[in-house]
Amino acid sequence: MDPNQNPSQAYKKRHFRAATLEKKRAVMEERLQSHYDSYLRDSTIRKSQTAAIADPRESLDAFLAVFSQRREEICVCFAEKKAALLSSPNVEDVASLKVELESLLLEVGKLQKLVADSSFYLPTYTMQSAQATVTKLKEEVETAMSDLLPKRKFSFRGKSTTTKTASFQGIQDEQNAVVNNSFQGIQDKQDAVVNNSSPGNQDKQDDAVNPSFQGIQDMQDAVLVRDAKDLEEDREFRLSNLSNCRVYLQGKFTTLYVNKLRNCHVYAGPVTGSVLIEEVQGSLFMLASHQIRIHSTTATDFYLRVRSRPIVEYTKGVRFAPYAFHYSGIEKDLQAANLMEETGLWESVDDFRWLRAVQSPNWSVLPSDQRISMEGPSQFEAENGP
Repeated sequence: MDPNQNPSQAYKKRHFRAATLEKKRAVMEERLQSHYDSYLRDSTIRKSQTAAIADPRESLDAFLAVFSQRREEICVCFAEKKAALLSSPNVEDVASLKVELESLLLEVGKLQKLVADSSFYLPTYTMQSAQATVTKLKEEVETAMSDLLPKRKFSFRGKSTTTKTASFQGIQDEQNAVVNNSFQGIQDKQDAVVNNSSPGNQDKQDDAVNPSFQGIQDMQDAVLVRDAKDLEEDREFRLSNLSNCRVYLQGKFTTLYVNKLRNCHVYAGPVTGSVLIEEVQGSLFMLASHQIRIHSTTATDFYLRVRSRPIVEYTKGVRFAPYAFHYSGIEKDLQAANLMEETGLWESVDDFRWLRAVQSPNWSVLPSDQRISMEGPSQFEAENGP
């Protein structure tokens, strides 16, 4: 302090400085509080707008509620049918129970379609858990149905064994009729799964035949064609563990699951539901679907027509271009699947593992000079014969 300065003046000066600092602090606090209040208001408005435009069917809570309810209904109904299976006394009860189990299997299929249609917004763990639950339910129902099939003593031709009484002979004939119908239905489904591969490959390997499986698996170095008659519209189609294969799916179906493909080309007609692709390397896909989700895939080109933004996760080196597949009758199939119109969403890809505002380095648009022309089964026939 200046020795010549009056003590009262020094006090007033310090008091003035303190008052000025307090005023600045108060102004700063008021400004910060104003910014915070404004942020809260804007956040509330954004949440309200998002809730207003959001599709309630795309809510995780809504999906879990519907899925749990349907699963519980199926489990309760199946428990009743299983108890009846263990106590069915005659052929009429067995035939009736078989019809009821077939209806229950259709309900499981609807539950599976719910999971497929919701796959584009469900978290990966939730989706995989739901798929595992549906698969287990399907296997249990199909196992119960297989218990209704005849023992080895019954023949496909319905030949009845020699019996001692006429009454037992009548019951045996009725059982043979049920047996033949059951086996014929399963045989028809198996025929739809068997490969129509090229002659060179048909002699070497066939698709694994499984009544609960529609698709192609465990193949290599093959050209595989499926027509509309081979594709069941109300069931999913699977491609699994293929290497160096060219696959043509000429027709429309509900859901497509792809897993573990290497150096394959897949050309598919319209999918009315969802497509889920996992663990693919060095391949090419032509797909038309309402929803497409791609996981753990590298160095693969996708030619798409889609009704929502494609989703990629844990994926690198993938490129996108517009759908270019063609076969006789595809226009009719696209119209029936509500995929006739080109939306342009094939190049609006969401990378769930890239949260920055700039373009994800994991995917790109395929340059036009590198795109392949339309390709269909007719070209395959021209190269390999009928």
